[in-house]
Amino acid sequence: MALRNSHPKYNQFRFDTGSLSLNFAATVRHRGAQPRDLLPTPDALQEWLRLAGLSAPAVSAKDHKEALLLREAIHDTVRSVVLNAKPKKTDIENINRAAEFPIAVPQLHAAADRIQWETKHPIKAGLAVIARDAITLMGGAERNRLKMCGSGSCQMLFIDHSPANRRRWCAMSICGNREKIRMHRNRKKSPEKIGRQGPKK
Repeated sequence: MALRNSHPKYNQFRFDTGSLSLNFAATVRHRGAQPRDLLPTPDALQEWLRLAGLSAPAVSAKDHKEALLLREAIHDTVRSVVLNAKPKKTDIENINRAAEFPIAVPQLHAAADRIQWETKHPIKAGLAVIARDAITLMGGAERNRLKMCGSGSCQMLFIDHSPANRRRWCAMSICGNREKIRMHRNRKKSPEKIGRQGPKK
């Protein structure tokens, strides 16, 4: 279970994974160390849906619970794909079940001047869009570009769109830069340690 009180610098939504469903999975930050759940309440889920461009009316407690179950099913299944492991049957069932709900359909406004997206249950329809994205991602051509950030504390899932498909970090400006700083500090420490110990005989 993700914590809700880890370092405040991990309290920002990320929309840079390359996929709607992976952006959704990334609402738990820093999964490899002290996970921070950015969707602890229905209101937080409503805000994320709005920022993701999905319909975001009031979210019920039941909707919130179903959304978090879907999020973890997507994360764990994609992680299994990345690690060449067998995904859980229950996770696959949760994703497929969510994808079955009819998504919103476009309707022309009475004045014929704008589009209205209509559905009987906007939250379920939004989750269906997310689930379908995950299915397309894992079952399509980009499956072999699914990656997990090389930072042991981050482990964010993303799509590697680099030409050589050799990207290691969720973002060079975040985890990549941290790793460069860590390696630089280690290089500086090594000569100092050798100096204190003296040359080997």
